[in-house]
Amino acid sequence: MSAPTAIPPLDSTLGAVEIGAVVSTFLFGIETVQAYLYFDKYPEDTAFLKSLVAATWIFELGHTIATWHAIYALSVTYYAQPQHLESPPHSLTVTILFSAFIYVVVQSFFANRVRVFSGKWLIPVVCWTMTGLRVTATLSMMGIQWADPKVTILQARFRWLLTLALSLGMAVDTVIMLSLCYCLWTVRHSRFKQTRRMIDALLVWTVETGVATCFTTGMFLILFLARNDLTWFPFFLVQAKLYSNSFLVSLNGRQRLRDSGKMIDISVGSLAQTNPQPSRGLVIEMSKVVERETSISNVGPS
Repeated sequence: MSAPTAIPPLDSTLGAVEIGAVVSTFLFGIETVQAYLYFDKYPEDTAFLKSLVAATWIFELGHTIATWHAIYALSVTYYAQPQHLESPPHSLTVTILFSAFIYVVVQSFFANRVRVFSGKWLIPVVCWTMTGLRVTATLSMMGIQWADPKVTILQARFRWLLTLALSLGMAVDTVIMLSLCYCLWTVRHSRFKQTRRMIDALLVWTVETGVATCFTTGMFLILFLARNDLTWFPFFLVQAKLYSNSFLVSLNGRQRLRDSGKMIDISVGSLAQTNPQPSRGLVIEMSKVVERETSISNVGPS
């Protein structure tokens, strides 16, 4: 009888993929709850914004199914066949496709929010351009992996392509975060304490979401460049879920602002208005006061 095939340590390969799958599935559950709350609380939002939310959830569902199909294949179908760890099933490659779709939806949405806040097109156009380049690089990596499913091909021959995609993603997240913080800070001088509290909450949300995605992308890039295993893969799987959750949290957070203190209503941007009206200025309706701030329009949580 032939000796059984020696199975190499799986901690930094299959183990890393499974950890990422568990965490990303947990985040998908949170996103599902957020999507339900959104459709329940905001039936007045435009059909376009609702379709963005629905599309994002569908992309994440496909991302999750593809991830678990790959894990099942590696853990069960190809059990004790370590060669498949180097050439995983195509379902793992499909996760790259769904991630690209999620990146373009979420980053384009927040770039548009910069346009709404500032009333200027330069920074949003730059962000949309970099997002387009990032998605192009991501889809190129998917094509490379589909043609040759060996994981090592990216680390050996196309390291520059993944580095470019991750660097563009971090750049877009950073520019959007700083731009939104600047726009909010310029109107924080209000003499109304309730308005300042609202703006402070928006600033905190903006920094939290921006730092979370930048940190995940940074860890992804560092581990990819520093190691030759799959310890970077959990950050890849979690990254898409963080984008989607930040998108839905920013939409659902409107109710928290409306319910806080005396605040009654805050509009969040032309995409969310049933009958959008052109305006410039942060409009906050309170029980006895209507305050209009300059330099920012139709504010919502970032």
